[in-house]
Amino acid sequence: MSRQLRYLVTGIADEHSLALQIARQLKESGAELVCAGLGQTAHHDELSEAGRRYLAETWESFQAVVARELGEDTPTVVLDASVDGAIADACGSLRDRALVLDGFVHAIAMDRTIRRGVASPLLEVSRDDFLHCLSVSAYSLLAITRELLARECLRPGASIVALSYLGAERAMSHAYRNIGVAKAALERISRELAYELGPSHGIRVNCVRFSPYAASRAGGAIPDLMEAIGKAESAAPLGNATPEALAKEVAHLLQPRLEVTGTVRHVDGGYHFVA
Repeated sequence: MSRQLRYLVTGIADEHSLALQIARQLKESGAELVCAGLGQTAHHDELSEAGRRYLAETWESFQAVVARELGEDTPTVVLDASVDGAIADACGSLRDRALVLDGFVHAIAMDRTIRRGVASPLLEVSRDDFLHCLSVSAYSLLAITRELLARECLRPGASIVALSYLGAERAMSHAYRNIGVAKAALERISRELAYELGPSHGIRVNCVRFSPYAASRAGGAIPDLMEAIGKAESAAPLGNATPEALAKEVAHLLQPRLEVTGTVRHVDGGYHFVA
């Protein structure tokens, strides 16, 4: 009898998160889930009261969504992808609970230059905001993978899938400047990890680019995205892809013994080749 597969899913913020749709698909396929969400850790001792309150509320909301949508028995772990110590603690928690993984979904991104529906032009992005976006949205893939391997929480032959977007490759008509640079770095990191981890661990690393999507918290913050969605819907041969289609592709890439790695897949109705 084959054992049950187990995957870590990051990036669930609310019921509209693409990561949640992926988690649902994995659960329907029979996989066991572990979900990581933002919350307060021992590494946040210098935060303001407002910062502490934000992290507490974010963690509470994350746990409520996971329990309601995926089941109250779904293991969760607190993860701040911008802090190396917090990443180490999260992976240590997985090890302590013997939660060894067959792969994980990287669906983490943050761009502080997009605020209240206004995005800064790239020339106006500060060094701090640029590096923070790069740290959370791209470097975290490397940092999480390294810590999981160091604690022997990632099985040989595991699969890693990161969510990206067409804005990693080209300038978009809507605001996707600073985060687009970070997504380009994410895709480059995924290829390097695929190159290194294939021979050493049999681990596969791939990215998936999805159609423009405004229902999530991250997508809803991007100015002019609704116009871009309309443009993509009319231009793509199959129209915009659904979150269900994305989830099925990610689940496919996560399955064992699939000899696909170092790729960037498109689930966008074909928009990438006509845009």
